[in-house]
Amino acid sequence: MKKLIVYGDIHGCYDEFRNLREKIKPDTNDIEVCVGDTITKGKKSIKVLNYLIKHNIKSVLGNHEDKLIRYLLHEKSNKKNPIILNLDEEKIVKELQEKHIHFLMNMPLFFKLGNIIILHGGIQNSCNLNRLKHKDKSKILRMRYLDKNEKFVMYGEEDSKSIFWADTYNGEQGFIIYGHQWFKDIKVNKYSVGIDTGCVYDNKLSAIILEDNSKNNWRIESIDKL
Repeated sequence: MKKLIVYGDIHGCYDEFRNLREKIKPDTNDIEVCVGDTITKGKKSIKVLNYLIKHNIKSVLGNHEDKLIRYLLHEKSNKKNPIILNLDEEKIVKELQEKHIHFLMNMPLFFKLGNIIILHGGIQNSCNLNRLKHKDKSKILRMRYLDKNEKFVMYGEEDSKSIFWADTYNGEQGFIIYGHQWFKDIKVNKYSVGIDTGCVYDNKLSAIILEDNSKNNWRIESIDKL
């Protein structure tokens, strides 16, 4: 029986990612996808990229991959690069090979399989994935909180009245599996599951396994930070 296996934010935690995958033991016909933010913060981002490429594991775009892509694209111009990298990101960029850049550049904004949607951040109920507006991409990568009118709230500007997007999502675009915002344990809503459990923050790395690609038949596998 074919399975859909979706991994939470890896953030360069190569050893935990490899161990989690070995614990799950994917079959050759299973579909494996990451929710983005496979790199940065952790110490082994290049090893993670090599492993993803070697084992043909897909990933949607995360905001951390997006930042490096934008940096690389700006580097091709003669203008001053407006993207400022931290030391970790600078190290990763210096070590990127053409195969890594190709992999990063080809990450889709979202991955759809039937009624299941895999994306990094989240969406507003007003968003239609089939008719995305120019600003929707950035919001999908960075979505966390909404205000009382369901308008996007910038990171750091949320307050006690802000609403986490998944708590108000109506399911119209499908059943969403996402990362970006980390939780001590997975976050389950009627129409979504958040699977970033903060491995890079010394918690654990998690994956959701959907039997026969069904949103009604799934389980979670996790492994603690080493």
